[in-house]
This record gives sequence, structure tokens and C-alpha cells, in this order.
Amino acid sequence: MQTEALLNSWKEIAVYMGRSERTVQRWEKQFGLPVRRPSGRCRSAVIALPSEIQAWFRTVPTAGLDRDHNDTLANPRRDRSVEPGAAGIPTLLCIDNHPEGLAVRRALLEAVGYTVLTAANSRSGIRLFEKHRVDLVVLDHSMPDLDGETVAHILHEHNPRIPILLLSGTVKSIPARLLQVVDNFVQKGQPVGVLLSAISELCAGASKEARDDIPVKDTKRNDVRAA
Repeated sequence: MQTEALLNSWKEIAVYMGRSERTVQRWEKQFGLPVRRPSGRCRSAVIALPSEIQAWFRTVPTAGLDRDHNDTLANPRRDRSVEPGAAGIPTLLCIDNHPEGLAVRRALLEAVGYTVLTAANSRSGIRLFEKHRVDLVVLDHSMPDLDGETVAHILHEHNPRIPILLLSGTVKSIPARLLQVVDNFVQKGQPVGVLLSAISELCAGASKEARDDIPVKDTKRNDVRAA
């Protein structure tokens, strides 16, 4: 049986969770983030198990996780009652047929400031994509109704400009042609920071592309006509 790798410092815990050290230290004090202090080491030494952190995300009250005005890496607080597609708040659609992983992912992404829609099967995900304004799709590959490749093509038919992040644990079964369709790929089980970084980069790229599509007003032409 493979032994789970320990996170051996606040820095490693912070990198794994995609946050700053100050934030994860605050989460330990306020929300019971599961860290341990090994005996025989200095008082500041801590360790943590990734599996315990993931389990913690299933039960933590996510509404208060980002209330830290002094943490420069914390995302601004948001009104959790906002509708999907609200201005300035990226809306993510997560499609995965594993409900537990989907719930953990939603808690994590909402905690860092995103609006999150979830679908436990491919067809539900397609319906949500058609109904809501979505900024990014986080898509699993191995699903029983329609696989990730089929879903990616359907979503591109509806709107080819929305980026798709493939998130899957079955690396060997992913066809090379699917990697040509999606915008990025993250393997399940990688540190949370890897997923958050990929999402942030794709959302930023999509936002820039949308701004570039806005017509630039020809002020010189207008001035001539006004004259």
C-alpha cells in the first residue's frame, strides 16, 4: 500500500492549497484546518495529510474562509447570493460524475471567490452550459453517459470561445485528440494550487479575449464629423 506524502511545513501546506501561509494559518485557528504538531520538534513545526485537508473541505463553512483584510493574497469577499454570470465574478461549470469530488471542488472554488455550477453527469452539464453564462468549464473525461471528448465538442458547438479545463485521473485513457480540443489539462490528485493556477490563467485569458473584441471608438473620426 502506498504511503501518503506528508506536507511538512506551513509553506508546503500553503502551496498545496493554493493560498498564502498567513491564510492557512488563520484557517487552522478559525476553522480547524487539520494540521499536526509533531512532538520533539520546535513549536512552529507542523505537518498535514492531503487526505485530511480534502476531507476538511467537505465540512468547512466556506462563507467565512476569505474574510481576511490583511492577507494580500486573499480574494475579495463576495455576496454568496449573487446569480451566476454576475459582473466581475467568473462563473465556473464543473462536470464530473463523482459527487464527492464535485462537492469538494465546489467548496474550494467558492471559497476562493468563484461562482460555481455543478453537474453530476454530462447531459446535465450541457443543459447548464446552455442556460447560464459560463466563463470556464472544468470537465472530467471518464463519464458513463457521454465522455469528456464528446462533451467538449458539443460545448464548442454552442460557444467555441469558452475555455475548457480537462480534470481527470485516468491519464492513460485520454486520447491525444482530446488534448487538442481542451485548453489545459490537470490530473486529479495534484496539489490544489495547480488546479487554481490553471483556472486563474484560463479565466484571465478569456477575459482579455473578451475585452479585445470590444470595438474601439474612433475618436478622431467623430471629432472630424463634429467639426
